[in-house]
Amino acid sequence: MNPDKIYKLEIARTQFDRIANAFELADDYVNGYDINKDTVTFSVTENQRKDFAKCAIKQDNPKVPKKLRATYWITQMFLPKNINQYEVR
Repeated sequence: MNPDKIYKLEIARTQFDRIANAFELADDYVNGYDINKDTVTFSVTENQRKDFAKCAIKQDNPKVPKKLRATYWITQMFLPKNINQYEVR
C-alpha cells in the first residue's frame, strides 16, 4: 500500500466514539458529522491504519500496550480486507 495514502472513512458515531476513547484521538481526525445518518467522517494515513490494524489480531500481542488489547472488534475495520467498505468515495 502507498505510505502517503490518506483514507477518508465514514462510520457510525458510536463506533467512532469507541475508537476515539480507546486511542485518545485528537479532534483533527474528524472531517465531519452527519446528523441524519448519525455518522462521523474522519481521515487516517496509511501508517495510522497499520497501527490500528495491529490491534485487530486475536492473539494476545505483547507488543500492543495492555490498554489497547481489548480493541480487537473496533479495529477490524482497519484491516486491508475491510477498510474499503468504510471509505467515502
